[in-house]
Amino acid sequence: MNPEINKPPHGGSRDEKDPPQHGDDHDGHSHHHGDHYHDHHHDGPWKLNVQGVVIESPHPEIVVRHAIKQAGFNPDTPWIIILKIAGEPKKEVDLNYMIDLRHKGIEKLRLTPRQINNGELGAARRVEFAMLPQDERHLDDLGLRWETLVDVGRRWLILRNYPVPSGYRRSVTDIAIEVPVSYPGAQLDMFYCSPPLALLSGAMIEQTQHTETVTGLPFQRWSRHRPWEAARDTLATHLALVDESLPREVER
Repeated sequence: MNPEINKPPHGGSRDEKDPPQHGDDHDGHSHHHGDHYHDHHHDGPWKLNVQGVVIESPHPEIVVRHAIKQAGFNPDTPWIIILKIAGEPKKEVDLNYMIDLRHKGIEKLRLTPRQINNGELGAARRVEFAMLPQDERHLDDLGLRWETLVDVGRRWLILRNYPVPSGYRRSVTDIAIEVPVSYPGAQLDMFYCSPPLALLSGAMIEQTQHTETVTGLPFQRWSRHRPWEAARDTLATHLALVDESLPREVER
């Protein structure tokens, strides 16, 4: 979690030793009707990461619609909006949701375009092998367009038009993840991008120089690794590695 997010510049969030004020939100989320605590120690500004863009608010409460607009995105685009809070499940919110930036662990708002058919028949999803049911539910909950392909005996999960944080030369890319036959006993490792990603700054991204061919297309290999525990780790935890790796290169 970026320590800059949801903390005023002159100190941290409310001291955990302070007693909760009247109306603390015990379920870990803020709501429209004001069931949140009040912090009299800081005047802001308060920060929030909206799809890679850090915005500032003079008030600790901000409506999702205003946050998206302030970050430079069109709030009227059909987004799937996910609020990420450390240690809590991802939560889908709507444009009228009120975020209380005093809540500990708020990381970012993630925006994913909803697929719009416009009355035309969309391309059928290619599913050449099945993912675990919980993985398929997770992908669908995130609103991602995904396929599974087998190429020269290797099994690939392809995530189409995966959103990329600001700071890169493109806003979306296709991401490929190799899925071993024995997954989840065998780990998911690394990820691959096509078209390849490059930073606006021109800085080199380390450990991305290798190219892997998947179904005849070149994919840029991101050599990123993490310990794997078969009893705990799933596609969701591997996507967390992807979501952590992409902004990290911008912030270097």
